[in-house]
Amino acid sequence: MLLSDLAHQPQEENRGGAALNLSWLQPMGLFELSAYNYVMRILTLGVYHFWGKTEVRKRIWSATRINGEPLEYIGTGRELFLGFIVIFGVFMLPILLGSFAIALAIGPHSRWLGVFQLGLYTLFFLLVGVATYRAQRYRLSRTRWRGIRGSLVGDSWHYGLTHFWTGLLIPLTLGWIIPWRSTKLQSLVVRDMRFGDKPFTFDATTGPLYLRFALLWVGSVAIMSVATSVIMGVVMADIGQFRPYQQRIATITPGAIAVIILVAIVAYLLYAVVSAWYRAGQINHFAAHTQFDGATFRSRVTAGGLMWLTVSNFLIVLFSLGMLVPVAQTRAARYYIEHLTIGGAVALDGILQGPDQYITKGEGLAQAFDVDAF
Repeated sequence: MLLSDLAHQPQEENRGGAALNLSWLQPMGLFELSAYNYVMRILTLGVYHFWGKTEVRKRIWSATRINGEPLEYIGTGRELFLGFIVIFGVFMLPILLGSFAIALAIGPHSRWLGVFQLGLYTLFFLLVGVATYRAQRYRLSRTRWRGIRGSLVGDSWHYGLTHFWTGLLIPLTLGWIIPWRSTKLQSLVVRDMRFGDKPFTFDATTGPLYLRFALLWVGSVAIMSVATSVIMGVVMADIGQFRPYQQRIATITPGAIAVIILVAIVAYLLYAVVSAWYRAGQINHFAAHTQFDGATFRSRVTAGGLMWLTVSNFLIVLFSLGMLVPVAQTRAARYYIEHLTIGGAVALDGILQGPDQYITKGEGLAQAFDVDAF
């Protein structure tokens, strides 16, 4: 729908509220911005990354319109940069130096070094969840619409612990906890979200996801089993496993390598088909069970759409050597926005500014662990 159409569309009154119309206005100058960010990152040895990311977000946020009015992103590159410096200086660097000192003190082959490293990896995994939550909280606190900002009011450590212990159960359950885990983590985030002083609600259950996940699980096992068998057969035949010992060749020929690569690509594409079907169902399910005041959400993403988006964005980034990452990010945002509709009505005049929870450390922890979701 064009913005001109929205401007002339009367606001639907329902229970004293206004209908919300979500639309997208394509930002201009993305290729120029991509090239500029790419060159500046090279010239500044990566330091400009934080300012470039901020400018991309401002373009994407402003392209997202509700009733014709754009979202506003008010974060700064300086915040992200200082947040990263703080985390690197007080956390990452001491751990790296401490690990090096311990390895020198007890020896690289000591079993206690292995115990220390295991504890370190465990801590990292815990902090990934904390960083993920804090990154989302930062972005929401820097998002405004009609002067009202968003927020995430929960405890990042509670989310991090849940992310941690449910992650440990993934191998123990052979992956079958994944739908329940995803729903649990989504619930923690959405129920902590606020726009102004109004909360979001989330009432999704896991049951509807398990049929899709069962097909994904069975399909993944079948694809992996067949691909592994074919690759092992090619390798063993190529090195002469079925020939007399004296005639065996210990190297793999280029032809066999080509076959292995082809099998791996086919297996990946087949997995992408099955997983896209599950991901589309999960996204639509979560959207359908999210509410804000009197508004409901409906997502219409499809497996085919997600596959095309993923593959085309991958090729865009690959063949541009990473320069067009902002273009790929914008295409992804546009797809999700254009396939999301808002029903019901919201009493906009009744939304007040929420408590000031302005976070000044940016996404330093998220940057340190490279888990920034957007």
